[in-house]
Amino acid sequence: MSNEIKRRVLLASVLKPVDDTRMVEKIGPTLAKAGFDVSIVAGSSGTNPVVTSGITLFSVPEFRRISFSRLLAPWRIFRKINAIRPDILIINTPELLFVGALQKILFRRKLVYDVLENYYRTIRYTDTYPPVIRHVLAACVRITEIIFSPFVDEFLLAEKGYAKELGFVKKPIILENKLPESIANRFVSSKRRPYTSLLFTGTLAPSTGIFEAINLAKKLHQVNANYTLTIVGYAARQDILEKIKQEITSASFIQLIGGDQLVSHERILHEISTAGTGLIIYPSNPGTESSIPTKLYEYLALKLPVIISHTPETHELIKTSRSGIVLEPGMSAATVNEVLANSSFAFDYDRSIFWEYDASRLTEALKV
Repeated sequence: MSNEIKRRVLLASVLKPVDDTRMVEKIGPTLAKAGFDVSIVAGSSGTNPVVTSGITLFSVPEFRRISFSRLLAPWRIFRKINAIRPDILIINTPELLFVGALQKILFRRKLVYDVLENYYRTIRYTDTYPPVIRHVLAACVRITEIIFSPFVDEFLLAEKGYAKELGFVKKPIILENKLPESIANRFVSSKRRPYTSLLFTGTLAPSTGIFEAINLAKKLHQVNANYTLTIVGYAARQDILEKIKQEITSASFIQLIGGDQLVSHERILHEISTAGTGLIIYPSNPGTESSIPTKLYEYLALKLPVIISHTPETHELIKTSRSGIVLEPGMSAATVNEVLANSSFAFDYDRSIFWEYDASRLTEALKV
């Protein structure tokens, strides 16, 4: 038996739950299988995630996005880092950059910044925060990233488009939010409902196209009464959730799962594996124009045909892999229904759509 001491890695987040899929299903297992001792410190999720051997979860107390408790969260995480004493610290929240810099200065820990979003654009151009503070908060976040970027040893980017948008990032490792093939193999199913069984998954917000999805489902239902829509996701804002409920109150063919409650990734993947058609209809927004939605990779991996309106890049991905239809401007619901009814989808893609294809870049960088 080897007496080699495993290097410790700690993944820390302020906004993400401890069972966040990128941490607990992708980065965490990749590093654990490579021989690292992995800990994850983040918010409580209220679920019981399936955790890979070698990963330990720690939850910090819950807080609202705009609250005094949130100001204390970095300090609580700082104390937890001190207790675990990792060799490598991976953070994915801008407000932890100060914590990471202190850990690097005081204890010489390697610091990795996992950039999940172009936070400046997300804050400024979406409705997560009240309009009055969006510009100020977005500017503060970008200034923080620029100031502390010299302390970062490795940058991970969840979107390859960020490499052009984020000038402070140097020599990044691109790790897109693809679904691990090992997980896809557990859920991929041949028992699909008819193409008229529509599905929308993910964050419930205007910027992610929830209202466009509801509108399309209603139009398709008028053309063909067999259409249904299942919405699976969480709405961070109560006013948005109430608007969604108002939109679907008179539409008995639309079902909402989650809403004011987080939904486990297991449940989401189950819904994807049995649905007929996935909806990805993003309104034009600078905050999402460089992103490839996580759910697109999940739909592809589980062979769920999609109706998509997003960016030229994602449209090309769907067209070349023959995995769905692009919702062109002015396309009627009758046309969409006809195309769906008469199409066969090949899902002609290679293993590059899975997480494992890129994961070795991470372990190679951290083993140095």
